[in-house]
Formats: sequence, C-alpha cells, structure tokens
Amino acid sequence: MKKVALIVEGVVAKKFMELVVSKYFSNNFYLVITKNSECLPPSLPSTFELHIFDPTSSYRLAPLIDAHVSDAFVLLEDVKEQQAVCELIRQKNKEVRLVSLAQKWEGAKDDRMVLLDPIQIIANKFIAKIPNVPSVPQGFGLEQGEVMEIGVPFGSVFAYRHMDSLRQKDYRIVGVYRKNGFHLSHPSMVIQPRDQLLVVGNPETLNNVYLQVKSNVGQFPVPFGRDFYLYIDMCLQSKKSLQRDIEQALSLHSQLKSAMLFIHVLNPTDTATIEQIREIEAKNIRVVLDFKGLSFAAKLQQDSQRKIGLVIVGKEIFKRQENRKALFESVSPIFKTNATGLKGIEKSLVVLNKSMEHSEDISSVMFDVCSQMNLKMLLYDFDPDKRYNTAVIENYRYLSHIYNRTIKVIRTQNKNPVLFLKSLESPILQFLPFESCITKNPFWGLFFAKLERVAFLNDTHPQMFIPVVE
Repeated sequence: MKKVALIVEGVVAKKFMELVVSKYFSNNFYLVITKNSECLPPSLPSTFELHIFDPTSSYRLAPLIDAHVSDAFVLLEDVKEQQAVCELIRQKNKEVRLVSLAQKWEGAKDDRMVLLDPIQIIANKFIAKIPNVPSVPQGFGLEQGEVMEIGVPFGSVFAYRHMDSLRQKDYRIVGVYRKNGFHLSHPSMVIQPRDQLLVVGNPETLNNVYLQVKSNVGQFPVPFGRDFYLYIDMCLQSKKSLQRDIEQALSLHSQLKSAMLFIHVLNPTDTATIEQIREIEAKNIRVVLDFKGLSFAAKLQQDSQRKIGLVIVGKEIFKRQENRKALFESVSPIFKTNATGLKGIEKSLVVLNKSMEHSEDISSVMFDVCSQMNLKMLLYDFDPDKRYNTAVIENYRYLSHIYNRTIKVIRTQNKNPVLFLKSLESPILQFLPFESCITKNPFWGLFFAKLERVAFLNDTHPQMFIPVVE
C-alpha cells in the first residue's frame, strides 16, 4: 500500500482535495497536512489521516515523512513556504517523489521533483486552441478521462494475459509502454507486470478498467474499498433476523481482507438488543447507532462517499425497491444474507449469460472471493437452444490458471437455473451481476427470461451482487 502525503492550503488546494476524494484509489493511504481545514471536503474516507498544523514546522512535519511515504504533493498559497516545505521533506526523505505547483527555484535540481509551472500550463491551454498548431497531449481531448495510462502491478488479473483474451467492450488498449519503449498492441501480445497500458474509450468504462487492472489477486474488497458496512433496521427486522445478519457479516469479515466492519443500526429501539450488539465492538469492528431517523437509502448515499468495499444487508432491506435502487447507485458489491447462514458453505455458483462476454467484473471478483474463502466454483450454462457461452467460459478457464483454482462447468438445455438452485441440498454462494433490471418490480420479471430479475427473491442461498458497466 502506497503512502501519499498531501500538504495543502488555499483555493486551488480545495478543488484539488475534492478531486482526490472523488477519484482516489483505496489501495493507497493518504496523509493530509494543512494549517486550515477550510480547504478540505466535509468528510474524508477512512484511508485519509488528517493533521492540522503549520507544515513549515520541521518539529511537527519530520516525524510524519518517514520511509513509507512514496509521494508528496505540496500545494500552498505562499511560494516561499512551498519551497521551505519541499526542502524539509527532501532533508528527511531522499527518495520521495515531490510534486509542487511553482516555477523553478534555485537549487531545485532534483530528478525526483516535479514542479508544475501555472503560467506554462495556462499558455499550453491557449496554444492548443490556435488552428494548425500541434499540441502536446496534456489535458487531452474532452478532458473527461477518455484517454488513460494504466500501470499493471504484480498480481494484477490483467498480467500475463493475451490482448485477444480481453473482451474490450467500450474501450481499447491501443498500445503498451514497456522498458522505455512504446509498442502498438496486437492480439498475440502478452501483458506483463510493470507495463503501462495506453487505453482509450468511454470514461466511465475506463474508470472501471483502471480498478480491475490495479486490483491484486486475493485483495478483495480492494479496489472497491477497504471496509465492510452491515446495515440492520430494528423497525424492519426481527431480533432473529438481526442476529442472522450480524453473524454472517462477522464471518465474512474474518474470511475476507476487510480493514473494518461497520455495523450500522437504523432506528435503534430495543435497549437490551443494542447493548448485546455493542458487546461485539473490537479494534476493527465498530457499531454505529443512527438516531437521526434517516432512511436506508439516505444513509447509504451518505456513507457511499467513503467508498464502501462491501455492503451487507438482509432480505428485509433488499426486497424494497427504493433500497435496491440505492444499492445499485452506490456502485459497491452487495452481499445479501440467507436464512441458514454461511456455516458449511463449500461451493459458489455463477449462472452465465451473454452480457458477461462484455465484462470481466464478475469473473475477477468471484475468483478473488472464492480464493480467500476456499470455495469450489461452478459455472452454470443453461440454454434450451444449446447456444452456450463458450467465450465466457474460456475467460474463466484463463483466470483459473492465474488464481490456481479449478472450475466445474455444468451445461444443460433442460434444467432452468432457478430449479437447479432449488434442488441443491445445501446452500451455495451465488454471484450475480448487479444490473439495472434488479431494481425493477420482480413481478414483471416473471415474464422475462433474465434470471437476475427474480433471483434476489431466493432466501436459501447467500448472494453477492457485483456492480457492472452496462
């Protein structure tokens, strides 16, 4: 995990911090230092550690800039203060990469220092608008993120894959930077760790691709977030249902790599039950009581600003349409608990469909979770006309080599997946794409062939819904 120092102050810094919070990668840890908290957003995610003091104080700054800090961004209103802070950081840490908004100053001959000249940046913006003058691609195109450079870390699910094994829907990997050289991509090219991928496409899709490339094997809930959030409602759920959801959340928290488990109690009414829940609190488990009377949808929208790694809810919350819409809009993985619990679950299942040909979201998350929970994997391929999902299965088989896990494929033209799930003697963890159709009224789903529209009505098997780009 990279440790990044952000030393900020002023109007530009305020806009910068808003962008950092909205676009940050949760596998990083951010050290925020300022002498005026007015330049910060109202709330900071759990991976941000805030210190308020004058950063020109060597006594206060030096202990924080240790060897774990890989990058430092210095954005202050006073240029001399900016220079002084940069020099203090360099004295303490010779290897940190320094980025500052300033013109070059005397003695700033440092190959690990990046000085951004505001005058030059503005001039470049103007020259780019003059006709028939070539421009350097900074702030390229629509400036909405349609061009992106993505580094491939070790352990990435993209590492050691052929280009033609990636179903590049709404995006294209047009080239690869490797060993100080640029190579145009071709179907037989194999992506290597440390490659820099030059990717173009739909901005929303590219953000999703970035998260996939950066996610390491066995690190779920990263890249979605680092923490699990369980929501229980005392007005909506019985005491038995509350206990059911808490037990399953604790089980997931112990088996998967979550940093914290937050148990949010909506509409707390029963004092005795609240005290029992509070006894669960530990160093990495926190109970949060909501006395404001917020609806689940409003509470989730508020919490989603902190990038939730996994939302855990029971059927009572999930079955309400307005809650499913809120869960869909959170763009977080969702775990819906089941009636019997997670004890004894040994297998997982995904029912394949054609839309999975255009997304690697489900497969990478499923392999990651099953690897951590040591679950066997079943792929259920049902088609009455025998038009099976061969391309999707090939993707799973490729990933099985990366994760060193075996998969079992069940192909059938007779047994509907709903009937297959009902016939199982013991619960199985089901993975589903969280598509917009799930937010609709399930009654109308009975007239459609799409399993996802009615699958959430099942309470026998625990279900994990993975957000996808449609």
